[in-house]
Amino acid sequence: MSENTADTVSSTSHPYALVTGASSGIGREFVRLFAEDGWNLVLTARNESRLGAVKVELDERHGIRVIVLARDLADPATPANIFSTLKQEGIVVSALVNDAGFNVHGPFEVTDLKPELEMIQVHVTALTHLTKLFLHHRHVQTPAMILNVSSIAAFVPGPNVSVHFATRSYILSFSEALALELAVTNVSVTCLCPGPVQSAFFARANMENVRLATGWPLRLMDAHTVAKVGYTAMKKGKVVAIPGLQNKVIVFFAKHIPRALVTRISGWIMART
Repeated sequence: MSENTADTVSSTSHPYALVTGASSGIGREFVRLFAEDGWNLVLTARNESRLGAVKVELDERHGIRVIVLARDLADPATPANIFSTLKQEGIVVSALVNDAGFNVHGPFEVTDLKPELEMIQVHVTALTHLTKLFLHHRHVQTPAMILNVSSIAAFVPGPNVSVHFATRSYILSFSEALALELAVTNVSVTCLCPGPVQSAFFARANMENVRLATGWPLRLMDAHTVAKVGYTAMKKGKVVAIPGLQNKVIVFFAKHIPRALVTRISGWIMART
C-alpha cells in the first residue's frame, strides 16, 4: 500500500471512522475525539504533511490504527479511489465525517469560476458520492453514523459568497432527507451547522477583513467546542446540531423574518470592512 499507514497496535474490534478535511480545524478536532474513544481512523485531506503531523500526534497518544490518504476531493475520481483503497485493505468504515470544505469570496460576476466549481465538487458531489459509497460498503449488521458538516449559512442566502451558502443549503437538505430515509435502519445521519469558527478557513479564502471573520457582530467559536457538539450529537443520533446560543438565535430569526431582509443582513455581514 503506497499510502502512509500506521504500524501502531491495532485491534480489529475497534471500528473505523473516515474523516475528510482531517488536517486542520474542525476536522482535526473530530479526529481527536474519535481517537479518545478508541476508534481506528482513516484521515483524508489535500495536505499530506499536515495529515502526517496529525498521525504522529495520534500515534503518540492512542493505541489505534491510523491510515493517511492524501487526496483532493475536487478530483471527481477521489471518492471511488478512497473506497477502493479501503476495500483492498479489508477495511469497512462505521462512521463517515464529511468535513472538507472551503470558500470563495466576492461578487459572483467577477469571481473565478474554477474554484467555485471545485467547491461544488467538494461540498456537494464528493460528499454525496462518499455517502453513497459508505452506505453500499458498510456492514449491514453494524450500527453506522454519518456526520455532514454544513453551516448556519444553510439557512440564509449569502451575497458575496453565493455559491458557498448554496452548497451549505444542499448539505442540510440532503442530510435531513437522508436521516428520515434511514430512520428504520441502524444508520444515523447528523448535520452540524456551526457559525464562524476560529481556523485557517478565512485565510484560505482571503476573508480576514470580512465582517464575519473579525469576531463582530458574530463571535467566533473555537474548533474543539464546535466539533464536540457535532460529535456528541452524532453519537446521540440527533439530526441537526447548531453549536452556541448565538447561532441558534440567528437561525431562529432567519426562519421568522422576511427573506429579503435576511439576505440584506447576510450581505452586510459578508462584506469587507
